[in-house]
Amino acid sequence: MRRRFSPIEIAIGILIAIGLIVSLRALFIPILVLGTIFLLYKYPPSRWKKPSNGRGSVRGKTTKNAKFRVINGTKDADKDDFPKYH
Repeated sequence: MRRRFSPIEIAIGILIAIGLIVSLRALFIPILVLGTIFLLYKYPPSRWKKPSNGRGSVRGKTTKNAKFRVINGTKDADKDDFPKYH
């Protein structure tokens, strides 16, 4: 047979549910942050990328390596200055 709940049991259950909802509302942000960290740990963003098809990438094009050229500037070169390094 099916058991029916008495009105007192229903009222107690509703009060328990309200108490849980109110207490979890204060912990909503920490639970959300920890859940996000766990999901990023379990499914890292590197797995989100679609696998690229190597066959269709830049077929028939060749790249030409440019020769390195130095462009002489017009600034006066003082021998007392230290050389500037980048």
